[in-house]
Amino acid sequence: MKIIKIYSNKNFKNIKFYDNFNAIIASIQSKEKKDTHNLGKTSLIRVIDFLLLASIDKNKHKLFRNDIFIGQNFYGEFKLNNGKFLIIKRSIDTPTKISFKLNNLKLNDFLTNITWDIEDSPLKKAKEQLNEYLSFDILNNWSYRKSITYYLRSQQDYLDVFKLNKFKGKDKDWKPFVFDLLGFNGELIKEKLEFEEVIDELRKKLNILKIEAQVDTTEKDRLEGLLEIKVNESDEIKKFIDEFNFYKTDLEINKEIVEEVDFQIQTLNTDRYRISFEIDKIDKSLSDILDDIEVEKIEELFNEVDLFFPEQLKRKYDDLINFQKLLTIERKSFLKENLIGLNHEYTQIDDEIKELENKKSSLLSVLIQKDSYQKLKEYQKTLTKIEVKIERVKDKLRTIDNSIIIEEKIEKNKEFVNKKIENLKSAIKERKHSLISKIFNSIIKSILDSNALISLNINKRGNIEYNADYHNKSDLLKTSEAQGTTYKKLLCVAFDLSTLINYSQNSFYKFVYHDGVLEGLDDRIKGRYIKLIKSICKKYDLQYILTLIDSDIPKDNPEIIDENEICLKLNDKDNNGKLFLNSF
Repeated sequence: MKIIKIYSNKNFKNIKFYDNFNAIIASIQSKEKKDTHNLGKTSLIRVIDFLLLASIDKNKHKLFRNDIFIGQNFYGEFKLNNGKFLIIKRSIDTPTKISFKLNNLKLNDFLTNITWDIEDSPLKKAKEQLNEYLSFDILNNWSYRKSITYYLRSQQDYLDVFKLNKFKGKDKDWKPFVFDLLGFNGELIKEKLEFEEVIDELRKKLNILKIEAQVDTTEKDRLEGLLEIKVNESDEIKKFIDEFNFYKTDLEINKEIVEEVDFQIQTLNTDRYRISFEIDKIDKSLSDILDDIEVEKIEELFNEVDLFFPEQLKRKYDDLINFQKLLTIERKSFLKENLIGLNHEYTQIDDEIKELENKKSSLLSVLIQKDSYQKLKEYQKTLTKIEVKIERVKDKLRTIDNSIIIEEKIEKNKEFVNKKIENLKSAIKERKHSLISKIFNSIIKSILDSNALISLNINKRGNIEYNADYHNKSDLLKTSEAQGTTYKKLLCVAFDLSTLINYSQNSFYKFVYHDGVLEGLDDRIKGRYIKLIKSICKKYDLQYILTLIDSDIPKDNPEIIDENEICLKLNDKDNNGKLFLNSF
């Protein structure tokens, strides 16, 4: 796939791209301004990405924050790998409605009056449709949107060769894809990371169980022994109560008390003790919950002891606090709701017990032996307390059993993770990325006369790490951090080109857009760079789009970029020199 045209119905410098090497040159012509910002050489990446159906945040995207774009339609003509030409239309006013037109021949002009094959398709369906039009025969597990990010590199995407600025999520959002791109099986990484996510979720559940129930799985044997003791005590007291001797004259009344009223009171007392215990436990949980943790105080403490509180650590800590606050809100709401219900239930049971106690007292008033009744009453109270303790121990044992099940699941998933790690180690030994690494080194060698390599390794946590660096790094990075950043750009460029060259015989992207890569390079390196790019484009039939300012053209060879290789010229003389023909 190559880019043929990018154009619009208004306020835009329409562009025809050349088949191989393309230069977009910005120049300073106004005496009042001294930079090339806002001319549009970087914004063009956003327009191309927009036409290739990038998801858009209207509150952040530049194209949606200015009224001059109202009513603006963008068009892109692309040459597909089957030789046909695809026109895509996407509007600023309705960015979720996409139109397509497939032609056998490319357009002669920047046409907007088109009879569309597919018109106003919803964005999700349009992405699926474009995926079919592109018909890539590699990376079939991934949408074209995942790979396009490497071939539209803005200035922010030179910070890391593999993890682009666009990939701000978890490892699973980019590491499996890069593994596939390098020739391996990305499912190995994806499956490992998914097992680890399951483990994390299980650990959260386990921690909640331990906090709420305040138990430790190592206490199971001790609690089972305690349960046996309490059950024995309960059985002995029940036996005594069952065998309690009353006079025959009181037998009928005593039977009614023991079998009816006492049973009801005993049952209600057990429930009341249980509910009281639950209420106390919830009250304690609510009092133990910390509603707020002030990051500023932590930062102030770091300052007092003269320690540096890194912004990255602060952000991670903030994320942790936000998660903790969310968990706290959910817990407090759940606990308070339970507390209201328990208090209501406790009041009802308490009233019933009082009523039954009054009934019991009136029945027992006819009994001759008051001392026997008092003794019976003490035994019944003791029995109720023991039964409540038995229920508490059983609850803890049930929680421990659940915790043990979760721990077993964690261990089982750890085994799966370890197997995946071993599979990754075995895969790396196959060095399926060797050809890409070889091309990568040849590019760097041609430009800088220094070797560079792509390497993979498994870190201590069993995660794959991608490395792209110079073999003799110290020879290149002696002068300044800025120069180090410049050489980092070349590693990114070499990686993008090496993957395109590696897959040049496949149905895949045939273009790459690099923004401002020549900035800060020595003129001799710039010359070698441009010559190499041109030869690569010709040899592998690739399209290369380079943005630069006119001062970045090598002074000793100003003709190195031919006039018929410049697809777009930008300047700050007036609005006509800017991409969007406007200042904003």
